[in-house]
Amino acid sequence: MRDTMIKNGDIVIGSSGSTVLLEGTDAKFQQAVICISAKLGGFVYDRDLGSEVLLQGETLSAKQIELLANESLAEMKNTYASVKSVGRRITIDLTVDKITREVQIDGNL
Repeated sequence: MRDTMIKNGDIVIGSSGSTVLLEGTDAKFQQAVICISAKLGGFVYDRDLGSEVLLQGETLSAKQIELLANESLAEMKNTYASVKSVGRRITIDLTVDKITREVQIDGNL
């Protein structure tokens, strides 16, 4: 799997002037973060992409947010989220193919 690196909502451009590519596990982690942090129905080419995590983040418990996050990851094999903390930013242990990384969801991809 390959993907273009996205940071703060923009495509990342390397020092050579070309886009920075992600491969393998890094690309899968980025895809999972997008699934959790993108607003459900907000992507014109795939209305099923995204979740309601950021829309509900201040009114739901960590367990409820975890359920929403994992619902958005349902089509990704061997991928799940475990919410560590909820606040202005949501901190998640994200596991993809048995590798776990801590990620923060705050509305900026």
